[in-house]
Amino acid sequence: MINLKIYKYKLVNLKKGNNMTKEIKKVIENNANNEKILGSLKANENAKKVLFKATNLSNNLMKLVPEMARSVNEIITEIDTKQKGKIKGQIDLAFLRSHLYTLASYDRKKAVNSAFEMAVTRSVKLGILMNTEKNQFSVNEKNEVLVMDKIATPMVDVIKKGQKGGSTKIANTSEKLVPVHTGLIDKVWSTKFAVKTRTPSTKDTARNFKTLSNEFLTELNKVYNYASKKDYAKLLTMVDEKVIENLGNTLALLQDNAIRSEWTKANDLQATDVSGNLKSA
Repeated sequence: MINLKIYKYKLVNLKKGNNMTKEIKKVIENNANNEKILGSLKANENAKKVLFKATNLSNNLMKLVPEMARSVNEIITEIDTKQKGKIKGQIDLAFLRSHLYTLASYDRKKAVNSAFEMAVTRSVKLGILMNTEKNQFSVNEKNEVLVMDKIATPMVDVIKKGQKGGSTKIANTSEKLVPVHTGLIDKVWSTKFAVKTRTPSTKDTARNFKTLSNEFLTELNKVYNYASKKDYAKLLTMVDEKVIENLGNTLALLQDNAIRSEWTKANDLQATDVSGNLKSA
């Protein structure tokens, strides 16, 4: 009887296996058929030509970032020389970006070109870094962006042979300049020029938190609108990896609902008694 049960079990699973194999084959055949049909479309040729142009335009735009950054560096240097530092405080990201928009006769009020704005913003960031940190940021003759190794990659992996889980990270100490992709500039910029906020003293923490909550909501609305409108240039100026991390932590704290529930309890505990005095917790 036991052997019969085992035989039936194997037979049932064999049938299931055959059915699964058939389903998998069917999916593969359908996918192959779809690819065959899509690959044979005559309209693909025209689409390829347009896509090739689009890819070249976007790639070439980012390839111009190093060249534009070099020009930004020259602009900063010349302003400092001619004005003797009198307008030093104005030479920031917003000022230089606006200047480049003017030079390009670009009016974002009429039409927004997000790809162009992203390239210009990245160029200005790199130009400023090249001007202020000459030994850490540069552009070579091939128009490659060069960044000091330990800034480009702060931590490096070290693998210890013969050890299970023998991979660890150590601080990168190399100061040689290495070529990087232009996207790294945004990350480095957000790290070097992170917005510093004043740490409130104990006595005014409550007052500041009320104010900050209003300011946070206002700024969050701005960021949300930039994201909704796909205004990448402005989004990148306000959001970096640390902001994303903070937003995730904020969401986790709010979803816990502890602040709201305990605030409600605190209000109930502080209700006045018949004498008009606050009840103690």
